[in-house]
Amino acid sequence: MLNWFYIPLQGILNGLLTGALYALIGMGMALIFGVMRIVNFAHGAFLMMGMYATYVVFQATGVSPYYQFPLAGVLLFFVGYATYMGLLRPIRGQVDFMVILLTMGLALILTDAAQLVFGADYHQINIPLLSKNIHIGPQISINAPWLVSFGIAMVLACALYWVVTQTMFGRAARAIAQNPYAAPLMGINVNRVQAIAFGIGSAAAGISGALLLPVFYLFPEVGNQFKLKSFVMVVLGGMGSIQGAAIAGLVLGVVESLTSLYWGNEWALAVDFVLFILVLSLKPSGIFGSQRA
Repeated sequence: MLNWFYIPLQGILNGLLTGALYALIGMGMALIFGVMRIVNFAHGAFLMMGMYATYVVFQATGVSPYYQFPLAGVLLFFVGYATYMGLLRPIRGQVDFMVILLTMGLALILTDAAQLVFGADYHQINIPLLSKNIHIGPQISINAPWLVSFGIAMVLACALYWVVTQTMFGRAARAIAQNPYAAPLMGINVNRVQAIAFGIGSAAAGISGALLLPVFYLFPEVGNQFKLKSFVMVVLGGMGSIQGAAIAGLVLGVVESLTSLYWGNEWALAVDFVLFILVLSLKPSGIFGSQRA
């Protein structure tokens, strides 16, 4: 009798649970773009690396991904740091097209390497938590793994926001974003701050991959769809605004969930691109403002 109320409410709750992971992914991309103005096409590949690293450890030890996500974050931090210092720093200041080509090439290399090592098959893990649901009332239920991922992602998103807004590193990063030419005159080591920012953004992608592993299929090109979503979130949230990207991730999750509920799963990605095109056309600074990270 009250299905008109419970069905969309269930869709909104599911969307928020998914959107928390989107928010973490998008915040990592927004941090990289905000500090360095780098459009990182390898962001999805880093997420894929986090998933595979967690999968390998799970297969070897049986340790749940929910205990492994710090390991994925540390691994991808160093991968991101090394990527910046070894590949991106030498071409810093060059035309943006060179950076785009480099990160696209890196993404292809990582994806093909994963396919060579693990094959093109789909993988999925099985942990006891997957079969558990939390019931709220007679018609609302929440899948326990998604709820755990939501909680971890929200805590990490808040921690990332605090780091960017309240720490010395965050102030240095925002100074570089505001004026990369004046920042060195204030004693800021631009290369080190940018390398750390790229590492943190990559770590956010790796952690998201670890949290996605229990609830998502794993295959070499899994990062591509999340890379596209992260671009949408950066645009929706305001170019380089990590708080805007976080809000955009939650909004995107809810929109996709309701679209899948009423129109079907095949329309969810189409809605992402419609939002992307509309915002770029009507408000390029983003729906949630034009603040920089």
